Amino acid sequence: MKFTVGGTEFALSKADVELRLHDVEPEVIRELYVEVNGVMFPIKQAFSHITGMQRGGFTSHDAMRVFRKLSISIGPDSATFSERLYTVIKNLNEFDKKEIYGVVSGLIAQTDRDRCFRGIYLRAKANVESLLSLRYHRDFQAIAMVTRSLFELAVDMKLIEQIPDAVTKIAAFSEVEKLRAARMIVAFKTAHPSASVDATVPAMFIKNNADTIEMQRNTVWGAKAKVSHWSGLSLKERVTLVKEPFEEMYANKYPQLSWYTHAAGLAGFDLKTSSYEKLATTHHYLAVQLYKLLLRAIIDEYQFVKWDSKIFDKMKLAEQMPFMDTEDEVMALERQLLG
Repeated sequence: MKFTVGGTEFALSKADVELRLHDVEPEVIRELYVEVNGVMFPIKQAFSHITGMQRGGFTSHDAMRVFRKLSISIGPDSATFSERLYTVIKNLNEFDKKEIYGVVSGLIAQTDRDRCFRGIYLRAKANVESLLSLRYHRDFQAIAMVTRSLFELAVDMKLIEQIPDAVTKIAAFSEVEKLRAARMIVAFKTAHPSASVDATVPAMFIKNNADTIEMQRNTVWGAKAKVSHWSGLSLKERVTLVKEPFEEMYANKYPQLSWYTHAAGLAGFDLKTSSYEKLATTHHYLAVQLYKLLLRAIIDEYQFVKWDSKIFDKMKLAEQMPFMDTEDEVMALERQLLG
């Protein structure tokens, strides 16, 4: 079979793999392995040896794809599942780039509503691409942070339909937050005049915009309202409003995400090494669900289905492909979904 990894093209068969790894001494296995000739090898050692590629030139996911197509056993099951979920996120991101991003980024005559959806979408996309740079189970804390952000962005996207004058409130809240930040910088400089902080630009922003922003704030939320989110609601209240699947995520998964994001003390950190893998898997699974919800919201908002009746099937293909073990299974799935 022919493969391309990292721009390098090569042909490989299962017999080639077995021959080239014959009598090779396996290194210590830390996460993924392949079993060849009854011997378990770390997946990157095996792939590097049989292809001649440097280990920095490919990922575990690249190696898994090749070994799966050659019907070579990969393990352990738990680590394999984690890798498959990572690949789902990667595939959904590729689907996003091909089918969604060009349309959303190319909007010319944007309405205020467009700017709201586009802004949330682009922030979510940036979070997903950060998530794809976190390739190891030891990154579980950062994975939790990004997933938590995706949860809040997905809630915001759904909330636009639930909150009266949501578009106006989002735009106003952005300016209110800019003003708050500018005032904090100026206040710090005033209290610490010798600090190496240049407050010139924030001070000018306050001078030119404070009255207008305060007036808008009072009109939208009232003079005495304490506004910490554009909706005027706590996260729990927002989740209750948008309902499932967010209520279940908030009750069962969000507290865990928060432990690894900003909780004080050692909450959630009395872990065994084996727990890192389980946490990374849990958070990747949740990230997949949230990314799908965000993409579906964009597809619905801009009615992609009007010109592409297969758009949801394409997304399903991207999601399910990493769970196929052979090329024949992938082709069968593609035929089933796309015809």
